[in-house]
Amino acid sequence: MSGTGPVPCYAGGRPYFGMHSASSDRARPRDCRHDRVIALTSPELGWTRFWEIISNQLGRRDYSEPSQQLYRAVLRAFYRRTQCAPASVTADIIRNHLNGLVAEHYSWNWVGMNISVLRTVFDKLGGQTVTSQLATPKRPMHLPEILSPGEVRQILAAATTTRDQLLLGLMYGCGLKVGEACRIKWDDLDMEGHTLRVRYARDTRSRLLDIPPDLIPILKMGCSRCPGEDYIFQGRHEGAHLSTRMVQLILRSAVKTTDILKTVTCMTLRHSFAVHCLENGGSTRAVQEALGHKSIDTTLIYEDCILPCHVRSPLGLLRERNDAESIGREPREAVADPGQPARMLFSEPLSIEAIALPFRNESSSGHASEFQHLLHTHILGRFLGKRRATIRAG
Repeated sequence: MSGTGPVPCYAGGRPYFGMHSASSDRARPRDCRHDRVIALTSPELGWTRFWEIISNQLGRRDYSEPSQQLYRAVLRAFYRRTQCAPASVTADIIRNHLNGLVAEHYSWNWVGMNISVLRTVFDKLGGQTVTSQLATPKRPMHLPEILSPGEVRQILAAATTTRDQLLLGLMYGCGLKVGEACRIKWDDLDMEGHTLRVRYARDTRSRLLDIPPDLIPILKMGCSRCPGEDYIFQGRHEGAHLSTRMVQLILRSAVKTTDILKTVTCMTLRHSFAVHCLENGGSTRAVQEALGHKSIDTTLIYEDCILPCHVRSPLGLLRERNDAESIGREPREAVADPGQPARMLFSEPLSIEAIALPFRNESSSGHASEFQHLLHTHILGRFLGKRRATIRAG
């Protein structure tokens, strides 16, 4: 890389210093040949057959479908740029490919994913060492955006339907990821113990969370009326859950009606849950269990978002000392604010009697369909109402 030209940057402005690792003078001591499942020796091995082998290996190793789609996208882009056979891939070709991604202003995260995918495919599965001297970009250490309790209250009150209030209330009140909130079923609720069981994507682990008291009445009503195998937040099609994209749009719509200028995402509610629990006296270990973090180091990041309680700015002390010296007395001690009592999370009590929201077939009978009928968002009236009014006016 030339020393006189401008330094390339990732998307977002982070400088790029190349993919040369600190240990590049020597290859990795680990020998990957004993893990090899693909013989990258035949020049006739095409990318179609190569991907079939990779796909089978990913399936055997229990990779999820989104992960396999990521591998497919990375390898497709790699082939389009390099136009070389899998057996002809070298370390220089991979390095040039990564340098091209940076030159096109891809993010550090995407460059790191490319390195991880290529390392798994060619080194781990192919028994090569073409990525042994590549350094993975480090994650920038930014503190997450945290909402104040008042801002959370504004967002929950701005949700237009009971379903939206319940959805956002569970995400904040339990610290759920958006995918976890979408996949909750009525069977996952224990209304006797007021707990919620959150299952992971592969159903290998689960964790128990306390249900916020404000949400217990409506969830208890749903458990008595709905089949246990149904999703709480159902999508457009029968038996499907609400998509994560729709949840993002629901949150974005609620934030737009408030005066909040922060960048609020679904993860912002989860971050705010963690910080508010720590501020209310919760232990870091308890927050780690609630969030499902494997490492305590991930949870410790939230402690950096809390201001030290015994640190006071000296600027205010200067003014008090000056006033005290002018009248000949000692500066007074600061009086701690006792704080205000906690308010309700929502502007109005959760109620479904005053809402008529269409969901399933009108001819379906039973308490379950009636409850879901009331709980679902009024999609047609919400998104097509203006269009219908325009058509009638025309």
